[in-house]
Amino acid sequence: MGAMVLLAGLSLPAFAADDAAQHLDAAKAAFGKGDSIKAARETEIALRQIQDRLGKQFAEVMPALGGRWKADPVEVESLGEIGGGLSVSRAYIRDDSSINVTLLLDSPEVASTLAQLAANPPQPNIKKIKAAGEDALLRFDASTGTGEVTMVVAGRVVLEVQGDNITASEPLVEAANGWNIGKIKALLGN
Repeated sequence: MGAMVLLAGLSLPAFAADDAAQHLDAAKAAFGKGDSIKAARETEIALRQIQDRLGKQFAEVMPALGGRWKADPVEVESLGEIGGGLSVSRAYIRDDSSINVTLLLDSPEVASTLAQLAANPPQPNIKKIKAAGEDALLRFDASTGTGEVTMVVAGRVVLEVQGDNITASEPLVEAANGWNIGKIKALLGN
């Protein structure tokens, strides 16, 4: 099962200096000595530390929903078991309504989302919009009170906003416009 870390808010305390590089060096040394078990363990420790650091950085790009929306802690999860990547997500609750925002980094889902964005015309009940300056797909079903906005940034990150028990698509679009795209691109080195 993938490792999950909860980050308790956007203004996170600085993580203590980690020793990911030391664990990678230990993994390399163990592998060179034929100790594959220790090499794997040290590599996993280093990977968790690196993903924790990435999770903290990407938590800062998430939309802040105003009004009566209550934000849950940010969750960071490795997607290694389902093809790779990293998931950073946060849930917002208001009365009986919820909005979940998710950032998927280097996930296989990027390719399928890009294909959906390129489809012309889009699938039924889906329309193309601009959100945070990026091409996005909006799906909203008033009969079920559910919907989502999905977009891809720099060909590496899928941004999703999903809503349940909502009466209109506006909260989804508002949340989608709240992503800090400039900072995402900076973190990606674009």
